[in-house]
Amino acid sequence: MSDPATSPSSSLPALIIGGGPAGCACALWLHKLGVNTLLIEASDRLGGLQRLSPYENLWIPGVQGRTGEAVAAALHAHIVAGGVPHRLNTAVTRVETADGFTVITKDQSFRACHLVLATGTRPAAGPFRPSPNVAIGPGHPMEALRVEGQRIAILGGGDNAFDQARFVLQRGAAKVTIFSRSRLRAQPLLQQMIPQADIRIGPYAADQDRLSVNGEPFDAFGVMYGFEAHVPHGLSVCNAKGYVEVDRHGETATPGLWACGDVTDYWHPCVTTSAAHGIQVAKQISLRLQ
Repeated sequence: MSDPATSPSSSLPALIIGGGPAGCACALWLHKLGVNTLLIEASDRLGGLQRLSPYENLWIPGVQGRTGEAVAAALHAHIVAGGVPHRLNTAVTRVETADGFTVITKDQSFRACHLVLATGTRPAAGPFRPSPNVAIGPGHPMEALRVEGQRIAILGGGDNAFDQARFVLQRGAAKVTIFSRSRLRAQPLLQQMIPQADIRIGPYAADQDRLSVNGEPFDAFGVMYGFEAHVPHGLSVCNAKGYVEVDRHGETATPGLWACGDVTDYWHPCVTTSAAHGIQVAKQISLRLQ
C-alpha cells in the first residue's frame, strides 16, 4: 500500500503506532474524517493481542462464535478494505519530540504533528523466559504447552490464571496448581468453574531451571502475571503504575501526543473499550486540526 507523506522532509498531520483495536479504530476514523494519517505496526498483521487468542471472545457484542484470531483478522481486513494507509513489519526504535514528533524505525523516519500511542500491553514475564515448558501469558503460548497427563503450575491469581487453569484441565492435565502471592483477584465466577484446582496463597519461590515451586516438581509453568504497557523508547510519559498518563480526551501532558487503549490503563481493558478510546482520540485530533 502506498503511504502518504513519508519522506523525511514532510510531516503527517497524524501518525498512529500500534495496530490493535485502539490503533485500528483511531486510524479508520481519522481516515474517514479526511485526516491524512498513517498507521504503523511492528508485526506482520493487525489485530493486537487478539491475534494470540484461539478462544471464542464472548465479551464483544455481535461477534458470537468468533475467536480472538477471527476478530483480529476482521480488523485487519477492515483497514485494508477501507484504504487506510498502513505499514506492517515496522517496529519503532525511538520517538523524538523536538519540533513535532519524529518516529524512527529501522529503515525510515516519519514526522507527524500529532502522534498517537496505541502500542497496548504485553504479558509480564517477571523473572521467567519463554521455553517449551514455560508459557508467558495466555492464548497461543499456553496452547503450545504439552499438558495432557502433566502437572501444571499456574503462577498468578487473576482472571487469566483461572481461565488458563480451566483450559489446561479441559485438555487433560493431571493436576493444576495455582500459586498467588496475595489474595486472589480473579472473579468468583471463574474460581467456581474449577473447584478441582489446587490453590495456594502466599509467598512462593518458583525455579524455572528445576521446574519447581517451593521445591515441589512440575512439568510446566504458565506465567500469568498480567500485562505491562509497551511504550517506545524516547518517551517519558508513564505514571507510577507504568501506563501512559492521559486526560479525558486521550492527550498526554505533551501537546499533540495522544494515547489510547490498553497502554493508558484508562478504562477497563478490553477490545470494545480500546476501540472506543481510539475513536475518541481520532475525533479530538480532527477537531484540533480544524
